[in-house]
Amino acid sequence: MVALCEKNNLYLIMDDTYNRLIFDNRKPTNVYQFSPARGLDDSKLVVINCVSKMYAMTGFRIGWTVASKEIVRAMTNIQSQETSGPAAPSQWAAVGALNGVQSSIESLRLTLENNRNVMLKRLGGFSGVNVVKPGGTFYCFPDFSAYEKDSQKLCHLLLDKVRVVTVPGREFGMEGHLRMSFCGTIKEITEGIERIKWVLDPAAPNELYLGDRKLTRDWR
Repeated sequence: MVALCEKNNLYLIMDDTYNRLIFDNRKPTNVYQFSPARGLDDSKLVVINCVSKMYAMTGFRIGWTVASKEIVRAMTNIQSQETSGPAAPSQWAAVGALNGVQSSIESLRLTLENNRNVMLKRLGGFSGVNVVKPGGTFYCFPDFSAYEKDSQKLCHLLLDKVRVVTVPGREFGMEGHLRMSFCGTIKEITEGIERIKWVLDPAAPNELYLGDRKLTRDWR
C-alpha cells in the first residue's frame, strides 16, 4: 500500500495509534521501510500517533504526526486556527509518558491480550456468532446477524434491556456486526456477554438478576 501510493503520487495517512498494542507475538512495523523515498520531505506518508491508547491517556488529547515539513506546516496552520493549542499540563504529562518507564505498555498489552482471549471464548458460546480474532487494539467486531441484522436495533435492545453498551456495525459499513470493547476487567467482560446471551438465546432462563434487580424477558 505504501509503495503503491508513493508510486502514484498519493498521500497515505497511517493511523499508528495501536502500534504497540498488538498480540500473538507480532512486532510493530515501521512503515517507512516500505517507502522508496529518500527522506521524509520526499515521502507521501503521514503517520499519526498519540498517547491516548498505549499510555491510557485518552482525555489528554495529545497526538503528533511524522510527515514532510510542507505537510506538517499546513497541518499546524489549520490546527492553530481550529483548536488553538493543547493545555500545557497535558503536554508535560505526555512528555513524562514518552520519556518515562515504558514497562506499563507491555503490562497493558498483556492484559488486553488476555481479555481478548476471554471475550473470544465467551463469544464462542453463541450459536451463529462469527468473529475474526483481533490482532491488536482492544475491540472485537462479532457478527450477530444470525440474531438481528439491524445493528442499531440490536444495540438499543442490549442497552435498554440489560445495560450493555455496544457500537452498531453500520457505523463502520458492516451491518449486523457490533463493536465490543475488552479493555475492562475480566468480570465486566464475562458479565456483559452473559447479559447479551440472556437477551438473545431463546433457551436462556426467563429471568435474570442484576444485583438485587430482577429482569424478566418480556420482549419475545
